[in-house]
Amino acid sequence: MAMLKIVLIGGGSVNWTPHLAGDLFLAEELRGSRLVLVDINPSAAELMQRYCRRLAERIGTGWTVDVSGLDAALDGADGVCVSISTGGYDAMHNDVTIPERFGIYHSVGDTVGPGGISRTLRNVPVFVDIARRMEKRCPNAWLVHVTNPLAQLTRCVWRASSIRCLGLCHNFIGTQHLLAKYLGAEPSDIFATSVGVNHFTWLKDITCRGRPVADRLTLRGYLEYEARKRGQPLRTGTTDDAVAQATGEDQVPRYLLNFVLYERFGAFPAGAASHVAEGLPFFLNSLEAIRRHRIHRKGVLPSRPDAAERARREIVEVIEGRKPLPEPERSADQVATVMAALCAGRTSQIVVNLPNEGQTPNLPRDAIVETWGVMSWNGAAPVQSGPVPSPLVGMLQAIVAEEELAVEAALTGDRSKVIQAMLVSPLVVDKDRAAELADALIAANLKWLPQFAK
Repeated sequence: MAMLKIVLIGGGSVNWTPHLAGDLFLAEELRGSRLVLVDINPSAAELMQRYCRRLAERIGTGWTVDVSGLDAALDGADGVCVSISTGGYDAMHNDVTIPERFGIYHSVGDTVGPGGISRTLRNVPVFVDIARRMEKRCPNAWLVHVTNPLAQLTRCVWRASSIRCLGLCHNFIGTQHLLAKYLGAEPSDIFATSVGVNHFTWLKDITCRGRPVADRLTLRGYLEYEARKRGQPLRTGTTDDAVAQATGEDQVPRYLLNFVLYERFGAFPAGAASHVAEGLPFFLNSLEAIRRHRIHRKGVLPSRPDAAERARREIVEVIEGRKPLPEPERSADQVATVMAALCAGRTSQIVVNLPNEGQTPNLPRDAIVETWGVMSWNGAAPVQSGPVPSPLVGMLQAIVAEEELAVEAALTGDRSKVIQAMLVSPLVVDKDRAAELADALIAANLKWLPQFAK
């Protein structure tokens, strides 16, 4: 039975910590281990400590939960998980709204395009600092993270330190569940090869119970599925008529774009349309295009902080006994699965973000790609996934180039690299204003950019 020390940086998060901690507590291989919460807000960490202790007691697998400063937490750690957002909601809001002044309409703004570049610049110094502290205090521990932009932050750790790092996203699992519902199957019945980069990953060779399903993944079929959910059969008519009937003008069908793209490219994008669209600027190049393709724009203020405050109040109510503790169950996130494999030896195969060692042969070597990987005591071994389908290669190469330049800019504080990342980015259409856009985002973020404060 493993008795490990797992560190959660960003442990005061009311959004991430409850289910990440719950997943760890439910992992039988990790019984009796210790969770250490670290956060720049000590009161938030202490609140989550109280909640997690109640959760651990309820599950009954012998975990202890402590709060500590970063260095003490890292001393002798077996595994380190990071879930942070440098600059918080105000900075995220700037990532979305500043590009709008330049005619760029993000649907999420946390991975690619000006918003993703901006977020990279803020988070990279924090990740590199964590990794360098780990080199001194827990050099054999893996850094496992769920922080966006996932690929860039995984890449910076491999480039700037000796620490091994991987990134985890639940988009594959979400898409697997969607396909299972659509096909009338269980998620475990669905299998596909994963190729691409985070938030622009494509599934090929999709099977259900071992049988190919290519001929069943049609836009018309998806519209019929959505119509059934609304309790009425799909009428005949144009595709636009069918979309309106199946989804309603007031609803956003999360996977409509996925089926459109599957019919065009023969590969199915992982994740909902709001992430996928940011790799395909045609769908975001105007507000009219966004409406026409029914792409949901997530936004930041005030919805996200309001949701976080509601979650915080619910946690307080649980701690104070005014509300029952939710029934513990495993979430879609894979942090506990990875920790049980890397730290306790339970071999697992999951979709993971790791450096390209040839598992995706037509993308650049060492770029962070999202493919299947085998997790075990021996580390994380990527599974050969084959090439990206030829119609998608150019788009993915452009995204990788943008991400590499953003990481270089964040590591060096080189303004010219920020501008080059903007110039390469498919979302930046007006290249003549790339320098002006870069300067606007740097100025808005300067207090979180020590590498630029020279």
